[in-house]
Amino acid sequence: MNNILVNEDGSPPFYARLYLVAHESMDAGQYSDALATLTSVAMLKPGFLGFNFDLDDNGNTLRIAYFDTHDALQTWLSESSVLFPYGVSLEDIVNGTGCLWPWLGDEETEEKSYMSGTY
Repeated sequence: MNNILVNEDGSPPFYARLYLVAHESMDAGQYSDALATLTSVAMLKPGFLGFNFDLDDNGNTLRIAYFDTHDALQTWLSESSVLFPYGVSLEDIVNGTGCLWPWLGDEETEEKSYMSGTY
């Protein structure tokens, strides 16, 4: 999907940022399997809106997964993580989660507000 800013009902989507490359200390094959599992399961889950790409502060490419509700996002993450190979955790792959509240205008503020529960 090209530009996911609002759901059909006008509410903002929830997102998770995923690292596309394993950390240096990790097994790249296991990491790749876990990432493939996570992205494949996302496409099968109700509430999935699509993927996009972005760069983190260090220039690393991230895959962004969008869901229509916070519950759909959390269900996807918890159900997918039990399918990962041993040695790879959800924290190894997920760079952060949040909600695209368009009226805040600043992505850092958006994530902090979401994470602190002040939305």
